[in-house]
Amino acid sequence: MKIKTTTKKTTGTPALQRRTFLRGMLGGAAVALALPTLEAMLDGNGTAYAASGSAIPRRFGVFYWGCGIVHSTWVPSAQGSGFALPDALSPFSGALAGYVSMATGTNHRNSSPGHIPARGLALSSSHDMTVCQGSCVGTYRGQSHPEPSVDAIVAEAWKGQAQFDHVGVGICRKGPYKSNSSWNRGGSGYNRHEPSPQALFDRLFSNQQGSSTPTPDPLLATSTAFEKSMLDAVLVDANRLRSRLGNADKQRIDQHLEGLRAIERQLQARGVPTPAGPTCPTATRPSKTNFGDGGSKEEKEAKSKLFSELLAIAMACDLTRVFSYEWSATQSEAVYWEVSSSTEHHELSHNASTGTEMKNVVKFIMKNFAYLAQKLYEQPVAGGNLLDHTLILGTSAHANAGSHNYTDHPYVYVGGAGGGIKKGVHWRHASPSGNQDAPKCLLTAVRAVGIPLAKIGQQNSDGGPRVASDPISALIV
Repeated sequence: MKIKTTTKKTTGTPALQRRTFLRGMLGGAAVALALPTLEAMLDGNGTAYAASGSAIPRRFGVFYWGCGIVHSTWVPSAQGSGFALPDALSPFSGALAGYVSMATGTNHRNSSPGHIPARGLALSSSHDMTVCQGSCVGTYRGQSHPEPSVDAIVAEAWKGQAQFDHVGVGICRKGPYKSNSSWNRGGSGYNRHEPSPQALFDRLFSNQQGSSTPTPDPLLATSTAFEKSMLDAVLVDANRLRSRLGNADKQRIDQHLEGLRAIERQLQARGVPTPAGPTCPTATRPSKTNFGDGGSKEEKEAKSKLFSELLAIAMACDLTRVFSYEWSATQSEAVYWEVSSSTEHHELSHNASTGTEMKNVVKFIMKNFAYLAQKLYEQPVAGGNLLDHTLILGTSAHANAGSHNYTDHPYVYVGGAGGGIKKGVHWRHASPSGNQDAPKCLLTAVRAVGIPLAKIGQQNSDGGPRVASDPISALIV
């Protein structure tokens, strides 16, 4: 790999290009692995890339789950900054607590029951009883929501800025309406949520090809595609690069490579061969994953941890800046055996929507949400961490799924959004029972990551308001 020296930081360390890759040969084919943000890529202040002067990019994601929340354990007892986390969000305690902000007491305008219109409102404030041209997403009982989901809005605005404009992952696979919590403008198709960590690893890391073919390294000449993984193939280049960097960047590269190694080891421990990259196109992939998908005892947490680790590394390497994390389908039928529940989630949300089991289920989901945030927090960037430059909007289809309502809808913001959102703040609407301001929560998320969207939502055919043109000023910087 040729390292281009562009400017010098105040430390005198040569600056690297932001899109620097580690390269090597694997079975006669060229492979390349993206690097995370290193100090040597930044300016003297550590706030922008030295080669271009451009600001460190923001990242955005949606964490979505079906069947709502329990308000008694969701709404904090105090407002303002430094509020005590409610029980449902207690998994975010410690260092993560200061990254959690909440908007409570806002409502979506009710129009019809059902789980499909619910996720249309929660993620796009777009739901109409009559407007549907062609093949519309969300079509059920004559309804549609052709405005894009909030993650698709951000992906559209940032299109072409990363190798993958949008990445979707899906955890629980039990119940109808899976992989339908992200859709593009016009409502003509869903963005797929990948249910396999193995397939996501293959897509993000095993097919990163350079534009040119480097000369095979003699140290790798005796290796074969079946004896070496892609990471082995680039280790020689990694060692060369380490000799050019300061101690902090050396540790950063070691941490990055070991993070990928750890994921490989977990996949291999399950008996799943790690993808060998472009040199093994005929290798047989597993016909199904090994996480009990669709069964009564899905291994939700194990799969979620792998996805969270993969997404954190992918965003640290700037392979993608936008993701949709579908924890469970809109009408989830997952069984939360992890918290001693034997009732399907959808049934539980209708028959015991405020009971102990439901409270435990929501808290378990938030535990896995917090793990994702923790993985971003552990990725150092420019004197801070990746979570400082990321915003994750968490929400569910309903507020109370048993009532199919959108009253006091749950919206939680996790991350610093690159300085675009006020961290650690709970804002509650002054009139929680008499407003239709939930669309403002969506616009707040989009504006916080720097996208000057004028409004969000769609005017309903009966004239009812579903549009917001102002964010929540108490949360925006």
